[in-house]
Amino acid sequence: MNKIIVLICVVLSFIVSPGKLKAQCFASPGNPIAGSANVGILQPRITRAVVFYRYSFANQYFEGNNAIDYDVPARVSSANYNYVGFNVGRGITRKFSLELEAGYFINKTQNYTYLNFTERGFGLSNAVISGKYNIYKDVVKKTEVSVSGGIKMPFTTKPQEVDGVRLGIDTQPSTGHFGSILQALAVKEFEGPSMRFILLGRWEKNFNENKLNYLFGDAITTSLFVSKHLANRYTELTKDITVILQLRHEYKFRNLSGGKEMLGSGSNVLFLAPQINYNHNMVWNFSFIYDLPIYRYYNEIQLGTSYAISFSITRDFGFGM
Repeated sequence: MNKIIVLICVVLSFIVSPGKLKAQCFASPGNPIAGSANVGILQPRITRAVVFYRYSFANQYFEGNNAIDYDVPARVSSANYNYVGFNVGRGITRKFSLELEAGYFINKTQNYTYLNFTERGFGLSNAVISGKYNIYKDVVKKTEVSVSGGIKMPFTTKPQEVDGVRLGIDTQPSTGHFGSILQALAVKEFEGPSMRFILLGRWEKNFNENKLNYLFGDAITTSLFVSKHLANRYTELTKDITVILQLRHEYKFRNLSGGKEMLGSGSNVLFLAPQINYNHNMVWNFSFIYDLPIYRYYNEIQLGTSYAISFSITRDFGFGM
């Protein structure tokens, strides 16, 4: 077990090391980090469904780690998106699960100062099909380590047009190109204090330029979750409530256009995300999450995310296929 933990730490430290990476960011909020995801391996014939909604808003420009006043003609004054998605996991064996995730942008909007112009995209984003394999599990020590990998597929490679006008790259609902996903997950629970620690690393790699001759840079996310179940012998009010604190680091490679690195792309952002979870009758789980950037560094001048909120619903089903 010690060797496994050391290996995961080495891999994650390499993944997030700023000295090894260049970065990517979007002029708009970009594609969302999933509001919720399956944790660990599901038992055979168990299906877990997660539905989530996410809203993100940005109205402040940054250069490096400094907030700046950026007043130029035709600039984007603010950007936001509303996104709904789902994640479905299915236990195949005691050590292997399959997962499908996908989503839809209700809107992906940029507001420009020039003539009060607004550009708005909408539609299906990307789908990810992946397999998750458990490489270590100790029921007594309540410890689990899993890895997963999959393929990311756009629902369309055709650039979206609205009223006969092709949208810009930052309001397209889909990246328009294929990619891959690699993840590593470690879970440790402590029964006495009713606490759980989760370390999750995710690497999204994109392949080839899309039909707009644009390639979104790879995105690497490392998250640490600390959860505390509030059940105690003194009150019934909190027995179904769990509070979670997430520290999430997002590092993004620069975007490419025509094979050349794009200026105004690339970021290194640290989020603090408190979350509250309510379990209803051991069947339904409802979660609310608030994302707040606490450190950020952007290459050149970029519009940075101000905040994001998410709401998710999770349900397990025990029927067979």
